[in-house]
Amino acid sequence: MSQRFNPPPGWPIPPKGWQPPADWSPDPAWPAAPDDWQLWVDVEPRTGGRKWLTPAVGAGALVLGLILGGVGATSSASSQAQEDRAAIAALTGEKDNLTKDRDELDADLTEARDDLTAAQKQVADAAAQVAALDQRAADLDAREAALNGRQGELDTRQADLDGRQGQLDARSADLDAREARVSSARSSGTSGSSGTSGSSGGTSAAASGGGSVYYKNCTEARAAGAAPVRRGEPGYASHLDRDNDGVGCE
Repeated sequence: MSQRFNPPPGWPIPPKGWQPPADWSPDPAWPAAPDDWQLWVDVEPRTGGRKWLTPAVGAGALVLGLILGGVGATSSASSQAQEDRAAIAALTGEKDNLTKDRDELDADLTEARDDLTAAQKQVADAAAQVAALDQRAADLDAREAALNGRQGELDTRQADLDGRQGQLDARSADLDAREARVSSARSSGTSGSSGTSGSSGGTSAAASGGGSVYYKNCTEARAAGAAPVRRGEPGYASHLDRDNDGVGCE
């Protein structure tokens, strides 16, 4: 007695005479076999019959073959349908997993986009602050340049005023010298005409004009120990008394 492989419902039909290898195991994707299912069944050997039964047996075998063929086709179609349903279920599960992965990726992408937007806003704010600082620096540079220009103008004006003051001091000194010479000449003429009167007149000239003592500026007057010099004292001159209050080199 021999045995043949008996696949459970939903399993593919193996070729006739197929024997599984020693390390063979069912595909995990195939549906589970019923608990009482026998994978191997006994096959009864065929025995010879009477000759008169041969035509009937042949006809019966033909009919049985047609019936079994229909049943086999039906069983094969049923197995194919079960196999298709199993494949559809597997594909559905895979689709669900892919959908779940896609939803997670969409959430991660949304979060990444939000982070990118926030980072771009921070960069824009920082750029605006840098631009504002650059503008302030440019304004300060412009103000500094304007102040430097005004300082240059002031320095030029101060130098011009110093030059004019020097000219005025020189003219004042020249006038004082001329006044001193005139006073000295008058004093000499008066003393030559009258001794007593000349002596008195010389003293008066020295008191009013400062005599022959002359200070070019207050620095010389201070160096000579004459500052402050008052009107009528030796060395007094108008160029030493800028405010004309009668006291020079105050």
